[in-house]
Amino acid sequence: MTAALRLARQSAWVNFQEVAVNGFLLFAVVWQPLFVGVTTMYMLRHRADFDPMYVVVGTALSGIWSTLLFAGSGAISHERWTGTLELLAASPASFFVVIGGKLAGTTIFSLGSLVLAFGIGTVLFGYPVKIAEPGWLAVSLLLAVVALWATGMFFAPLAILWRTVGRFLLVLEYPVFALSGFLFPVLLLPNWIVPITNLLPPYWAAVAMHGAASGDLDLSGLLRAWFFLLLTGGVLLVIASRLFVEVLTRARRAGTLALS
Repeated sequence: MTAALRLARQSAWVNFQEVAVNGFLLFAVVWQPLFVGVTTMYMLRHRADFDPMYVVVGTALSGIWSTLLFAGSGAISHERWTGTLELLAASPASFFVVIGGKLAGTTIFSLGSLVLAFGIGTVLFGYPVKIAEPGWLAVSLLLAVVALWATGMFFAPLAILWRTVGRFLLVLEYPVFALSGFLFPVLLLPNWIVPITNLLPPYWAAVAMHGAASGDLDLSGLLRAWFFLLLTGGVLLVIASRLFVEVLTRARRAGTLALS
């Protein structure tokens, strides 16, 4: 266990340094949330029911989600492009832990969107952004980050095992924004779509963080959101572990992964 944690920590640190200078991921963490936050606050600021904290949380989640979507779907593909996939597959170190550590580093980096979102509300627009339940928001953020990391781990093997699926993943950014209620309630969507949202970890992340930040959810409501965050994220992580086995099978036995 100690060796695995040390491996994950080292992988996270190396990847954090890499993504910190990656122009594409910097766009996802900084420029996209900046555009989303400023535009949304400018459009909604005159509404009587406008809650700047709702936009702050949604803006932060949009940056975290976009970063993990793109980083997750390209985590293993990047190793193939750089010619290190075969070395990782042949290494005695756990391939799952190495990629998990990489995405953990990316996840930590993506939290810059949260800092930026608060800056948009307080500095650019001058709103007194108040958190109703700071402690519950911290717990919600932690569980949300874990669940979104697990989602990224699920995307990583999919993108390399099936090219068509990998291309499809790249268009999930904005649909998930809408389906998860980052910036507006999902109740505004057609009724037949709403049940689909319950299967998405980003939806429960938004429910938990919006509820804790605004105080709209009591502890029982937050516990429900936390439970489904862990459930949906856990299911995706279990599936991901099985898919990682398939990745190693192709790399080690079939010898076709680098060419597929």
